[in-house]
Amino acid sequence: AHLLGIPTVKTNMLASLALLATTDIIVAFLPLLGEERGIAPIGIGVLLAIRAAASISSRLLLPVMLSRWSRTGLITASLAGAGTTLAVLPWVFSNPVPAAVLLAIVGFFLGLGQPITMTLITQAVPPESRGAALALRLLGNRLGQVAWPISAGLLAAPAGPGGALWMS
Repeated sequence: AHLLGIPTVKTNMLASLALLATTDIIVAFLPLLGEERGIAPIGIGVLLAIRAAASISSRLLLPVMLSRWSRTGLITASLAGAGTTLAVLPWVFSNPVPAAVLLAIVGFFLGLGQPITMTLITQAVPPESRGAALALRLLGNRLGQVAWPISAGLLAAPAGPGGALWMS
């Protein structure tokens, strides 16, 4: 509990759970949005693969980005970039090219979050507390993976599948 008193731990736990749960929401609600817009399942599969490939590429580029920007700056960019992109996605989703570009962007930003938040949390605590801090982060991630999709589902009921993406 004393670890949650460290501001860096709290903020990075929240960022980590938001980014991870957002990835889950995309996987869960993109097929629903595709069905609503008449996009074939293979098209949704391709779009999800583009998002995943972009996440991998951002992790591969992470050392280069860290040589230019701070971890805190990259986390902020990750949250803002993913959120902004997801806010636009439902509006252009019927057009496959803009949808693919936006999913590549959101995937890139979502891929940055997990390794950076892990590093920032471990750097914020004494060495003897690192295991406990990472376990706490993992607990937060799991709680987010339960609470965030439930919230998204509640919003999707009146707003449609795009509402779940907007919430994220």
